[in-house]
Amino acid sequence: MKKSVLFLIGALLITSLCAFPAYAAEAENVALNATYTINGIYTDGDGVSHYIDEDGKSLTNGVFAQTAGYDQTEFVGLNATSEWAKANGGTTSIVFDLGQSYPIVNTAVSCSNLGSAGITAPESILVTYSADGENWSEPVYSEYEFDLVQGEVIKSIAKLNAEARYITFTFYHANNWVFVDEVEVYAGDIKAVEDDQNESAEGNSSTSAAPEKKTEINSDVIYISAAAISVVILIVVIAFTAKKKK
Repeated sequence: MKKSVLFLIGALLITSLCAFPAYAAEAENVALNATYTINGIYTDGDGVSHYIDEDGKSLTNGVFAQTAGYDQTEFVGLNATSEWAKANGGTTSIVFDLGQSYPIVNTAVSCSNLGSAGITAPESILVTYSADGENWSEPVYSEYEFDLVQGEVIKSIAKLNAEARYITFTFYHANNWVFVDEVEVYAGDIKAVEDDQNESAEGNSSTSAAPEKKTEINSDVIYISAAAISVVILIVVIAFTAKKKK
């Protein structure tokens, strides 16, 4: 009897642990603490550069600006009148070499939409990527997460769903300054994303029959419920065993 109870308790504990999802499968920001090249820092007539990235990792340290103001040290300023921009059609850019190829799901750029002092969100951000540094993708538009609100820090997201080691963010300026505080590159299961997109496309293209109604169940709820049930059963078994001993 004692061995049976111990076996049951062990099985329940294992069930409880296995009920929680593996976080390693979630998307990971592979740009965190990565180095990069910035093209478009403004240098004045005295040779002084302004709003530079002093430690070389301000854009990938995971620290976001608290406000849209230019006094926030997290911001790096890209300028449409810089020498780089003059030679590249008024655009500036940030280039990443991630060190190896990753399955990139999406990218995110956080920047200021201050609306004064010549600082506004980019008119557009185009993202190109490459696995080998030679063959580059067609530009992918990065879209703002929400409607632009003046005076706020905003985020723009591009969906890549492709293998890439090199990523270039090209900024088309709406004003002289673009202030960026963080750039993120998320790697994950691009096949799962493609499967979801294909299923969605197939569903949208089907007109011969009404779409099947599906009930979506949050997987987190299932995991937590399973763990809770296991714990309750464990408590009941322990209580029953204690009662038998009496």
